[in-house]
Amino acid sequence: MFKSLLSLFRPRQVERTVAAPPPPPTVPPTPPAVAVAQDSYLRHRPMLDREQRVVAHELTVERPRPAHAVPWQGPSRRLFADALLWHFARARLEALLAQRLVFLPVGISVLEHPALSALPTRNVVLHIAWHDEGPAGEGETLFAGMSRLREMGFSLACAQELLASDERLAALVDYILVDAGRLAPPDLLAVQRRLAGRLEHKPMVAMNVDFLEMYEACRLLRFAFFHGEFVGCREQVESNVVVPPYKVAAMELLNAIRRQASPDELAEKAWADPTLVLRLLRVVNSPAFRLRSPITDLKQAIAYLGHDELYRWATLLLFSSQRPEDRHPMEHAWRESALVRGRFMELLAGSQMPESERRDLFIVGVLSMIDRIFAMTMPRALENFSLPAEVTDALLQRSGRHAPYLELAIACEGGDQEAIETLAAACGHDLAAVNRCQIEALEWILGFAGLADEAGSKNG
Repeated sequence: MFKSLLSLFRPRQVERTVAAPPPPPTVPPTPPAVAVAQDSYLRHRPMLDREQRVVAHELTVERPRPAHAVPWQGPSRRLFADALLWHFARARLEALLAQRLVFLPVGISVLEHPALSALPTRNVVLHIAWHDEGPAGEGETLFAGMSRLREMGFSLACAQELLASDERLAALVDYILVDAGRLAPPDLLAVQRRLAGRLEHKPMVAMNVDFLEMYEACRLLRFAFFHGEFVGCREQVESNVVVPPYKVAAMELLNAIRRQASPDELAEKAWADPTLVLRLLRVVNSPAFRLRSPITDLKQAIAYLGHDELYRWATLLLFSSQRPEDRHPMEHAWRESALVRGRFMELLAGSQMPESERRDLFIVGVLSMIDRIFAMTMPRALENFSLPAEVTDALLQRSGRHAPYLELAIACEGGDQEAIETLAAACGHDLAAVNRCQIEALEWILGFAGLADEAGSKNG
């Protein structure tokens, strides 16, 4: 139904600069009043920019499923908002905030929260999602509170309906949120035109974009960021898809690494596609490895990286296109989601599994999205790999020792708290461990992102 919107607008680019955050202040002790909400899953949902790169995350505290049947009253909403701030203040997300924005949905009562003084301000966006004294926008309290938050150094976001209720708020907000998932195409277009005319310098965020067609429509409008389930959408599988030669070469290299092949054989596999060699040398000579002198010999580069790091790097090639015209709009987001899945599963296993099984968990997580990358069914995609039986069982049958970890990673992305609790227990962990490993995986991918870009680039 959004096809009629796809050719209406060509929005201008919205640029954003990100600076390193200051050292975090001391976090005060958590009051027992939020204990029940604290025992909850800290969900993160990515936000993409116009280049389809993950540039921000929305963090929320998910309510247990039994609470979903209860009307979302002010006291319970404040309770979970309190828990969100305690979670966030204690998570110490310096690495994440150094490179990305984080949106936190709160009410204006956040001003009274004892953890507010412990929150970093740079790259933290407080989404004023409700007003405790009534519908959003009523009374002077909201304007005064938002003014005070701005004075404290926080960035602010609010829904476009809020701006319509009080014109003064437009000067206070940095981001305008539009619930694209709730609006019919004509209404979405009308909102875009109205805001573009009044507030063209304010970046707009399309919220709750739940399928790719809607994302494409919003992208052609003046939206700067995109939030919703569209990142995880599966497209129709084509029966005649052929895996590109460079990805075939990458798979052959992965299979050789998996067999612990000799450096000579690995070099031979890499030379099957000379661009693999160029990318490998570019990666190993990137600033991330801090070499004193460049490595120009392929075998030396392979020996320096080692089998594990080489496997991770080669995996990235499966999520990258050689030519920009061949690139899927979701390529960057899929790559990050797959790597976060794999790293989360690897971290969660911790000391419970030997190193070889932890590596297999990483592989399961990454390859769990290979059907999207190859645009083919999972059984057909896995025909190209030489994998242990437990890995294929987890991917194809959701069975075996690795399956609960994969199901837990997928449940975390969907925010299904009941499933998360059950699967975490099956893996021998609680929600605190799940939250910690999710955050560590998010921060790990930031350090890995530079290598991902090197692996996926053809020139330069």
